[in-house]
Amino acid sequence: MKHAALTFAFALCLGTAAMAQQTAPLEIDTEIAEKPPRKERLRNQPMYSNIVKTNLSSLALNNYSLTYERLLARKISASLGYRYMPKSALTKSMLGETVMDYVKEDGDDDLQNQLDKLQMSGGALTAEFRFYTGRRPGAKGFYAGIYGRYSNFKYDYPYDYEKPDETTTLVPLKGNTKGFGGGVVMGGQFMIAKRVVVDLYIIGAHYGKMTGKVNGLTDLSDLDEQDRTDLKNELEDLIDLGGSEKNITAEVRDDGIRADIRMPFLGVRGLGLTVGFAF
Repeated sequence: MKHAALTFAFALCLGTAAMAQQTAPLEIDTEIAEKPPRKERLRNQPMYSNIVKTNLSSLALNNYSLTYERLLARKISASLGYRYMPKSALTKSMLGETVMDYVKEDGDDDLQNQLDKLQMSGGALTAEFRFYTGRRPGAKGFYAGIYGRYSNFKYDYPYDYEKPDETTTLVPLKGNTKGFGGGVVMGGQFMIAKRVVVDLYIIGAHYGKMTGKVNGLTDLSDLDEQDRTDLKNELEDLIDLGGSEKNITAEVRDDGIRADIRMPFLGVRGLGLTVGFAF
């Protein structure tokens, strides 16, 4: 079985822009007066207080998102976004198919067969504050942000347990997890047309806590004590992120299995492309 191991990295960068004032000469040049200095023109550009945008890069994982960003001050904003993933197999998404192509090259057919069975659905809610740099007013320029994220996902995984006598018992695992964490992100947001916005996540990460439960209701009364111990160990080894505590704690009963999930809520945001409309 595949053991998952995740790492994350984060960075925070805040910038400020300096502004200069000029004293007017005794004699005013009318041609100069009609055309303000460049810094002043940038500073006086119109500000759009609202932006609605969607993440195009998340479509590679069959995720659909919508974010609303509101300007709170000249270079500070707050946003709230929701991401939804309909029930699907991750290996059938654009990114999943690319990853599985490499798995096929390694000849790991068993891993592919197992991952093809895993289906999941759910969503995530993200609240974020951003601090922008640059002379241009509004939510544009390079930025650093802090955010919090809540997620809720459901899983379906028909698990085949192979007994020592080479017979197979199907355990239909159904689970759900909830995670909450916080993190930081850096990127750049720019206007490419009068009201069209492009937002590029350069790097970011979050950390928190994820908990959940898994049930597999089926008749396991024919398993002897050794079979139950082996099944319990296999289930608990499905996820191993290291540390002193197990990420899955399972119990095998006559009517199926019960398991608790407790693990870090880790995530990385990087090279994400978002487009939106400002108003």
